[in-house]
Amino acid sequence: MDITRDVMRLRAEGQSRAAARAAIDAKYLRSGRPTPTPPP
Repeated sequence: MDITRDVMRLRAEGQSRAAARAAIDAKYLRSGRPTPTPPP
């Protein structure tokens, strides 16, 4: 849920999908391996 909430906030602030993805990747980098979701 935290990631979804973060993305919604970032998008509401006007960030692009790519910028939001980069911010999420950076924030949760230490949480483990991400899923192999292709970039937007």
